[in-house]
Amino acid sequence: MGRQGSGEPNEFSRALVDAIDDLRVRRGVSTPALIARAGFSRGYYYKRTRGETSFSTNDVQTIAEALGVPVRTLLEPAITETDRRGAAEVDDRPDAALLGYRLRKLVALHVARTPAPPVDRAVRAALAKRGRLLAGADWEQLLAGEPTEVTDDDLRTVAEFFDVPAEYLLRVAVPGVVDVLDARLEVETALAETGVGIAARSVNAASPAELLAIADAIRAAAPSERGGLR
Repeated sequence: MGRQGSGEPNEFSRALVDAIDDLRVRRGVSTPALIARAGFSRGYYYKRTRGETSFSTNDVQTIAEALGVPVRTLLEPAITETDRRGAAEVDDRPDAALLGYRLRKLVALHVARTPAPPVDRAVRAALAKRGRLLAGADWEQLLAGEPTEVTDDDLRTVAEFFDVPAEYLLRVAVPGVVDVLDARLEVETALAETGVGIAARSVNAASPAELLAIADAIRAAAPSERGGLR
């Protein structure tokens, strides 16, 4: 049985979506796993994270329970962020160079995990499913760190494709999220590139600095590891 939509999202609804994504990443839960735990359909969940409609208060409690946290753990960051956005006088969007750097990290991990099909084709296909068109030239400009006309909604869909919080591509900094996510991407890319194994719990418990050290160690050890197998 379908659920009734709850209206056009406002600033708080957008901030709530970001808070859900941030907490999901910090707790190491994938988007498909969260959807399954909450008992939502994929379409129901993604319509709300894309900003086509809003989560209801019932949804918020369900998501909090699925993530194993009190409801206030989702609401308080969303309230704080809504207030911050209203008071902010400066634009904290990443510039083209930083956006390109973050996208290249996401692409590197995707390529290490999934050699085919080409990433640009897969990303553009994901956008097309949402009724958005991205020219190949625009994608190349994004990766090169050059200004483009790509919209925030396009970037939200790109973030969804790579399974990272949308704010990773939309904000310079998200306290407690961007540094950890950057470091985890480094570790995951090193693992995927080298095939070296490591306990997931060790990664989840590490600080950003420790994660970067782990990534460096993995890459340094990989040649000798592979050499020993030959």
